[in-house]
Order: sequence, then C-alpha cells, then structure tokens
Amino acid sequence: MSILSQKTEYKALAIIGRIIKEFENLHLLNMTKIDDEDLTKARNLLETIIQSNGYKVNYNGNSKKSILKNNYNKH
Repeated sequence: MSILSQKTEYKALAIIGRIIKEFENLHLLNMTKIDDEDLTKARNLLETIIQSNGYKVNYNGNSKKSILKNNYNKH
C-alpha cells in the first residue's frame, strides 16, 4: 500500500488532505446512521495523520494547497 519510512512525505499528506476535503460532498447525501458514524471515524483518523505531521487541512476554496503548515503560537 505504501513504502514505510521514518517520516510521511508532504505529497502523501497533501493527498490525504484532498481526500478529507472530499468528505464535505457527503453532507447533503442520504446515509444510514452507522455509515455516517463510520465515515466520521475515518475522517477523524485521516485528520489525525495530517495534524500529527504538523499540518492542518486547508478549507480555503481559492487555494490549491490542500494542507497548511500548522503554526503553533509559542509564548
């Protein structure tokens, strides 16, 4: 399925980001409660991968980047 590595490369994270954004297209479609719950779990797992690598999903429709570097405020 993938080549295992010490670090997940940016390209893989960008693809996962695009997949997460596609979940938005499901909001207006009819689904069973169980399917909706499973999709929510899947989405949350994918978002965890993005976040654990220091990025966040970019929901800005005017941008071509599916993920953005997560800049944590350090005090």
